[in-house]
Amino acid sequence: MNKDNYKKAINEVHASKDLKEKTINKIKEKKSNKIVYIRLISSVAVFALIFSIGIFELNYLKRNNISDDNKYTMGNNDKIQIAKEKNDLPRFKSMEELKNVLKENYDIKRETMVEDSVQIESSDIKEKSTSKIDYSTTNIQVENVDEADTVKTDGEFIYYVVGNKVIIINAEEMKEISTIEISKEKERFSPREIFIKENKLIVLGNYYKYEENIENSTAKRSDVYYDIARIKTTTMAKAIVYDVSDKENLKVIREVCLDGNYINSRMIGDNIYFISTKSVYYYEGIKDEDILPLVKDSLETKEAKTVNYSDIVYFKDTDYNSYMLVGGFNINNSEPLNIETFWGASSQIYASEKNLYITKTNYSDYRDYYKSKTTIYKFDLNNSHISLKAKGEVEGYLNNQFSMDEYEGKLRVATNIRIKEEAEENIQNDEEDINTFKQTIDGNRLYVLDEELKEIGRIDNLAKDEKIYAVRFIGKYGYIVTFKQIDPLFVIDLSDPTNPQIKGELKIPGYSAYLHPYDENHIIGIGYNTKDNGYGGITNYNMKMSMFDVSDAENPKEIFNIDIGNSYTYSDILYNHKSLFYKKADNLIGITVGSNGKNTFELFKIDLEKGFEEYGRITGENINSIERTIYIENTLYSLGYKNIISYNLENLQKIKELEIEHSIDEGIYDLYYAE
Repeated sequence: MNKDNYKKAINEVHASKDLKEKTINKIKEKKSNKIVYIRLISSVAVFALIFSIGIFELNYLKRNNISDDNKYTMGNNDKIQIAKEKNDLPRFKSMEELKNVLKENYDIKRETMVEDSVQIESSDIKEKSTSKIDYSTTNIQVENVDEADTVKTDGEFIYYVVGNKVIIINAEEMKEISTIEISKEKERFSPREIFIKENKLIVLGNYYKYEENIENSTAKRSDVYYDIARIKTTTMAKAIVYDVSDKENLKVIREVCLDGNYINSRMIGDNIYFISTKSVYYYEGIKDEDILPLVKDSLETKEAKTVNYSDIVYFKDTDYNSYMLVGGFNINNSEPLNIETFWGASSQIYASEKNLYITKTNYSDYRDYYKSKTTIYKFDLNNSHISLKAKGEVEGYLNNQFSMDEYEGKLRVATNIRIKEEAEENIQNDEEDINTFKQTIDGNRLYVLDEELKEIGRIDNLAKDEKIYAVRFIGKYGYIVTFKQIDPLFVIDLSDPTNPQIKGELKIPGYSAYLHPYDENHIIGIGYNTKDNGYGGITNYNMKMSMFDVSDAENPKEIFNIDIGNSYTYSDILYNHKSLFYKKADNLIGITVGSNGKNTFELFKIDLEKGFEEYGRITGENINSIERTIYIENTLYSLGYKNIISYNLENLQKIKELEIEHSIDEGIYDLYYAE
């Protein structure tokens, strides 16, 4: 077994919320009803049902996705606000039209289904303190656009999503002050991420509710008669706003729900924008209320209400049987929830202070991965109000949110494009023949789109026959790392958006998977060294961190680098930019790496003259010992599933340890985390 892949897989399992969400999403792709046989429903069985909620979700998604008390349809007089520019956008004209689209898409996909993966980012740590206390804040992509995270601090308290709860810790005393854990009979809230703004804590995640109906059955299996438990589930993305002025007595001041699964969110000022997706599957006789999505705002209504078909944006080329809901609200006022709903699944998101961009990967032929295109939806954001403004399309697919960037109203997008082109090959026979065949190559592209998402500039065949591994846009320049045999770093001048140009190129062994700006002339790259695999190809070796000097755009240089770990080393930073530890004031940068069944936190000092210097290391006992690291002043905190440990940042000497208690239904994690 490949140890690297094994450890990555184990690392993915470590959070219960992730395991549950993945289970639910996979089950949603199935189309057949299931009957669950049980003989006795005990407390243990109830937990099993909750933990495996996704197994039952599809069974009644078709028939019972909306509970009996959620029969209300949103009309013009409801306080929850639909996007005002509805007349400028194509929307469904009738329920019959919506049903026909649902049926057509279902018929097309019954034989070949391709799952459009959703990448969810959590947040990162970056030094950006406006108070006298120096502490970690989220490593955001865009200034003033906050990203939700599993850990936040205000310099005095630490807020941490762990397992199925959120805990609040007094950082100095290393004492748990409060716990948010919502688990009622047949109900469960699974927190995913949080925001903290002054005395408001916003917890985002998925709310599950299930009902069971036990029926007697004469069905006989292995000479035993079984009862049949039919399970009906409801899943909603939920944002809960807490007043945490009194940390020991938290108060819920608002709950906002969107139908489906929580996908992502951003916070701009006091405004929260969060996104969910909900799949719907066609069957004969499906009821209207089983098709239309639900929304709820506790400030306006006690019951969830359905969104009217005439309020759902619909583009004729959308081929996914799912809704995407975008909700906006202000945490400090009682204005109604603003929502926009449209037919289509989401993938990556990027947000500037004024606009939100959401993408969806499309395939013109589900049997041909190489014919991919990405649809981009642009939303105007204005004091929690959301308006869908434009829709555009580019060829290829995006790596992550860093593949997009807005600058002076223009959107820059870097895509991977895989194409098939004809090539000729000489075959030596009795006579020399020429054989024409199709070969697959990578042909990456950079687009510049205007305010209406219309193409105004682009670069074709960027690093032909190589893949994009990392992208970062900084002002008028773009930096793109591609890789096949070596690592080219391209510096692209975007000062003229109608004529983007490659100014410089650096080729070095290995590649960077994440690029982090250090200052206006230097960029840090984190990725892998590579080596020959003995079969004519290239394989990853150990990790490395590089410092690039880009002061001369036509002549970028790697001025120094440092190796990290061994051939089996991996790190969350390779796919989650928010796991980076960065204290710019002290020139400290750190990442958590995994190897040989354990993880360690590696901390480095940055010196432009001397290079990266090893500053220190914290070793965890197992793969989940150190999930994240933050700092407050001169104290470093490592956060894991079982404990939080504080260290003196000057010498990394341990100060205090706080053990995290988990409820009995979270004990399953011990199976994964045993040494």
